[in-house]
Amino acid sequence: MRHPQNCCTNDISSENAFFYTLCARISVMNSQLLSIIATIEKTIYTQAFDGEAIVSVQDLADQAGLSRFQLLRLFKHGTGKSLDQFITRIKLETAASFVCLTRQSFIDIAINLGYSGQQSFTRAFSKHWHISPLKMRAATLKRNQHLYLNKEAFTIPAWRVNREQPLRLWIRRYVGSYVQVPQHWSAFTLETKEILARVKGPYYGVIYDDPDITPVDQIRYGCAIEAPDMNTPTPSGWIEFISPPSRFIVFSLHGSYLEGLEKLRPRVLTWFQNHQETFGTSGFFEIYPKLPEGDEHQKRDMSLHISLAY
Repeated sequence: MRHPQNCCTNDISSENAFFYTLCARISVMNSQLLSIIATIEKTIYTQAFDGEAIVSVQDLADQAGLSRFQLLRLFKHGTGKSLDQFITRIKLETAASFVCLTRQSFIDIAINLGYSGQQSFTRAFSKHWHISPLKMRAATLKRNQHLYLNKEAFTIPAWRVNREQPLRLWIRRYVGSYVQVPQHWSAFTLETKEILARVKGPYYGVIYDDPDITPVDQIRYGCAIEAPDMNTPTPSGWIEFISPPSRFIVFSLHGSYLEGLEKLRPRVLTWFQNHQETFGTSGFFEIYPKLPEGDEHQKRDMSLHISLAY
């Protein structure tokens, strides 16, 4: 397991190898297992911000039309590890994002992620990351101090918006560093050309992971379109995500994807350090008015939307 930006030393563990293998398998998993994984992530990533992110194995089994035993066997066969290991890993990756990127209190993070209190959360967090939440936050602030002083970051426009209706997305999942995102869009265009022929846009890039936390070769990214309505069945091989109404902070940029990686990160980090805000329930995504085409140097219009808590 890699600690964010090497704040502490940690050998590559069998769990890290498991998660790398899981990421590599995502593109070839059957639709049922993809749906189960998406449900787990949705519970932890979104419901965590409303209350306790407790993932019920029985509820997952019922939604999938399986017995508890069948679900556990399917997950173990498809990923190589247990469902409990996967849930714990996703929870603690989510916790690290809150620790590093927001000012939210550790007790609130703990309760929202289903821990009984700050002490049990700190024990689990420290065992997983080999560093306490307090020390990780301090190390992140120190490491990013130069970004908070980046005057160029303030030239990127930012504004708050309210979206009053839910947004239903169909997502195709890819894995690899953010530098590879243009390649993901190229693969997406080839794999889904029949559906894309009926879509006018906009197009959504769904962000799951922070590069300071998740190893670059394990970063998940979703290429997505809006579903035609709230009821049409999700096509095979796609993941459904319903983004509830939310407040958003929006950052806009015209440039290449490489420019976006270079300029948007300090802007986002600076904004959250200067405002008493934390993440909301509706996710993080890029919006492109036109289908992203070309390589990482191709200039295009893009806006980054980050959900804010009410």
